[in-house]
Amino acid sequence: MEKTNNSLLFLGTGAADWQQPEKDGFFRRNAAALLNGTLLLDCGPMVWDFAESHPGVLDSVTDVLVTHDHEDHLDMRTLWQLAAQRRIRVACDGFARAMIGAHPAIGFVPVVPFVPFAAGGYSVMPVTANHDTVQAGVRQACHFIIRTPDGKTVFYGLDGSWFLRPSWEEMRRHKFDVMVLDCTVGDRDDWRIFEHNTIPMLRMMVREIESQKLLAPGGRIVASHFARTLHAPPDETARILNAFGVTAAVDGMNLTF
Repeated sequence: MEKTNNSLLFLGTGAADWQQPEKDGFFRRNAAALLNGTLLLDCGPMVWDFAESHPGVLDSVTDVLVTHDHEDHLDMRTLWQLAAQRRIRVACDGFARAMIGAHPAIGFVPVVPFVPFAAGGYSVMPVTANHDTVQAGVRQACHFIIRTPDGKTVFYGLDGSWFLRPSWEEMRRHKFDVMVLDCTVGDRDDWRIFEHNTIPMLRMMVREIESQKLLAPGGRIVASHFARTLHAPPDETARILNAFGVTAAVDGMNLTF
């Protein structure tokens, strides 16, 4: 059996409207993930809530990638608590950097769409996301194409709807072992299609991803960033997504590849 060298741990899989557990106890924290224990993908206000029930999970974090500045993806207290323990590097756009401000234990890496950079041993290519934080040259939501030291490739695509054409053209240059796609809206029509995906949109996107052979052998597509108020119960959502080859992430899911 081929050895797996990488892990993607989902610290949260919910959109901004998750504040407390449902009546049945099911809960999603704001979306965030941890690659190989060292690279934190977004740092919203519930990251430390996950860490409290998983002691030590953040002990090796060295770098943080910030997709955009919305409060469920970028929380100052989360960053400052990390920086109180060790020096960290934060990759973000200029707007988010200004929000964070100067901190003696935080170094910054500028995120400019389609300009690659290094983060903690990973090669990262930011591509533009179709999400509402757009201010030319200053503020731009991004997805990340992340290449691990052993040659695996991850696409982290929260938040956003569809793929913008320049981003899609860059994506076609890669073979992905894992693709994490936005699924804020359920199996319905909704005005949020202009900045988030619905399940019907994902069906079409997955068909094209497969048609263009963007997945590496054994590659997987995972949906995350589920809105509490816009989806069926989680088991039904998982069944609908699984029917066309997509795994519905839940908090604490650890994907190895």
